[in-house]
Amino acid sequence: MLAAYYFVIMILTKELVMATDQCNKYRFKSPFYPGQSCEDIYNMNPESQDKSGYYWILDGPTKVYCGMSYTGSSCEDIYNNSPETGDKSGYYRINDNQWTYCNMTEITTTTGDLIPTCAGVEGGWRRIAHININAGGDCPNGWREDTYSGISFCRVVSDDYGTCSSAYFSTNGTNYQRVCGRARGYQKGVPNGFYLYHRGGQTIDGYYGDGLLITYGSPRQHIWSYSNGRYDNRTDSNVNCPCAVGGGLSPPPFVGTNYYCESGAADVVNISAYYFNDPLWDRSGCITSNCCDTPTQPWFYHELSGTTTNDIEARLCTRQGFIHGSPLIDQLELYIQ
Repeated sequence: MLAAYYFVIMILTKELVMATDQCNKYRFKSPFYPGQSCEDIYNMNPESQDKSGYYWILDGPTKVYCGMSYTGSSCEDIYNNSPETGDKSGYYRINDNQWTYCNMTEITTTTGDLIPTCAGVEGGWRRIAHININAGGDCPNGWREDTYSGISFCRVVSDDYGTCSSAYFSTNGTNYQRVCGRARGYQKGVPNGFYLYHRGGQTIDGYYGDGLLITYGSPRQHIWSYSNGRYDNRTDSNVNCPCAVGGGLSPPPFVGTNYYCESGAADVVNISAYYFNDPLWDRSGCITSNCCDTPTQPWFYHELSGTTTNDIEARLCTRQGFIHGSPLIDQLELYIQ
């Protein structure tokens, strides 16, 4: 009789361990509905469709907010017409069926750091790009993924001299006039800042700068440029950033002041070297130059002259070609409103 008792206890213990393993694997929390995304949960579980709240996504590390009962023409529309969403950034339905991430507070990074600017405009920002290659993300179509010394990045597709590679980020027809975002990259080899615009007369359609050039529309209209100069702390007025020691060539008129420029190298460069120790445009590492003085870096804010629904184009451009000098991108976020 005692043996049978211990046998039952062993079976129950085994079942409890198995159940616990399943809970840990699939994170059965309350509320729980199975799904890989808010959209997946919404479509597969009709009883969830009036239950906005925080859900555990299968294989996800944390809960996410799913605005199940809200819809509107844009994130801003939902934010303005449903004040209770004002502190609930998460995934919402746009035009009834387009699920997208909406930031309903002041925009913060994935680590919770407050973005210092978006012109003070809070809430209702739609995220259209979110790239973090070294956190398991992928490069968008139009860019090439590569890895060197254990660090992954996006690069131009071709190795040719004087080339650009475009990635397009869809707005899904959202009407917007404001763009906010950030980028982080690395220097490879001997970039030239805005050299080519002054030497080759390049227009906005050409590779007028080494770096990440963000535009919209056809004909192209400028939003922001992240430029890569050659040195931070060595005078070379032809290939440096305007903010570097001794100055450098100014950006084209159509860029104006809507740019950030930095070098990943202090005063010595090699055409085959990768400069991973000092990431670009992150507001750190500019020892004696003025390239890190803008307090809003790495974030930018730009208000267009009018509203548009155009997709946004981000071009990686290099004068020297990938072999000799090229910007490398590992993070990019873009928001519209």
